[in-house]
Amino acid sequence: NMDNMGMDKMKEKNKNGEMKGMEMNASQMKTEDTTQMSMNGMNQDKMNMKGDSTTMAMERMGTGNKMPGKKMGKYKKGMSTMKMGYIVPQDKVVGNNMKTGGNPEFNYDFLKSPVKTSFSGDKPVKELLFNLTGNMNRYVWSINGVPLSETDKIKIKQGEVVRITLNNLTMMHHPMHLHGHFFRVLNKNGDYSPLKHTVDVAPMQKVVIEFDANETGDWFFHCHILYHLNAGMARVFSYEGPRDKRLKMYPLSTMTSEANQIFTWGEVTAASHMTELYATATNIRNQFTFRGEYGWNKNLEGEFTYERYLNDYFRVVGGVNVENEIEIEDSLDELTTTGIAGVRYLMPLLINADVRMDTKLRPQISFSKATMIFPHILLYGEYEYQMDFGWDGKLPTDQE
Repeated sequence: NMDNMGMDKMKEKNKNGEMKGMEMNASQMKTEDTTQMSMNGMNQDKMNMKGDSTTMAMERMGTGNKMPGKKMGKYKKGMSTMKMGYIVPQDKVVGNNMKTGGNPEFNYDFLKSPVKTSFSGDKPVKELLFNLTGNMNRYVWSINGVPLSETDKIKIKQGEVVRITLNNLTMMHHPMHLHGHFFRVLNKNGDYSPLKHTVDVAPMQKVVIEFDANETGDWFFHCHILYHLNAGMARVFSYEGPRDKRLKMYPLSTMTSEANQIFTWGEVTAASHMTELYATATNIRNQFTFRGEYGWNKNLEGEFTYERYLNDYFRVVGGVNVENEIEIEDSLDELTTTGIAGVRYLMPLLINADVRMDTKLRPQISFSKATMIFPHILLYGEYEYQMDFGWDGKLPTDQE
């Protein structure tokens, strides 16, 4: 049926198949042109609903005829004057507003409030930019590169509007949830933007929300993927004033310490010329790594390192390396231990760079990268170059 389209005046088609008396002005349309309409028995595969246009091509409705354009032209003209609401400066955002990963046809522009949700124009506006950041390989998550455990509460005042631009700089979806408030998801419907308490931010896209600060106390804002929450993708909005006495038995440190937990994983590689074991334990700032190799030439090498992440890409490293001398027969009994120190950096295209110096004063540089070429199949490459100038790292003893 067509009741849900608000077409309360549809007369029977005449002999030529024309549809007369169809009234479709803007006041009678109960749904937006972007709304998916159920039209049972009317050849749904020929009905195009374009999200960015108010022109609806309703073809082949049982007889192959098109809807007369005059009525739709009037509707389009009325929609063109719709107030678009707040426009976010482009230098603050990435991607396209309201776009969902993989399918831009389904987005929050489909949602419209039946009543106005806009706030009074005399309310002060507090603007915040939240970059949703993280690393899937290390499985650490944060906002603006900082986990909840390393940041302060965000102070807000009653009576102001808090507007947040959410930029997703990762390759995962993040459903962001606010406790205690409903926020407006700013979309093309302007004053009629929908109210929600959770909004999904697609990979490399952005969403803008705003809420009326009309509560007291502390309120949690976090990614609703609980692993991301535990890793630190969260913030606390705090109204000015004393903390609620009922929360005395629930200190904030209980929640903020979640980001310090350690994640561990490892892998074993078997090849025609070598076997390798790799294991790591990490949180957002610290990483412990063990790597062991045994090659076809009976070369054995093991390395244990500690890394301190200074930001998402750069870290300092120190550790020990154990290796045998392959030129010596039965060299597995002759193991040499050296200390190492250096830096590691995640370069563009996800290339790992390692620059170091060991206690024998041998500088070394290496690069490695893994690229997925087929589902479940990776292409891995590694290059390593070490210089040996014959230094032994010992100070002269024959001089006064």
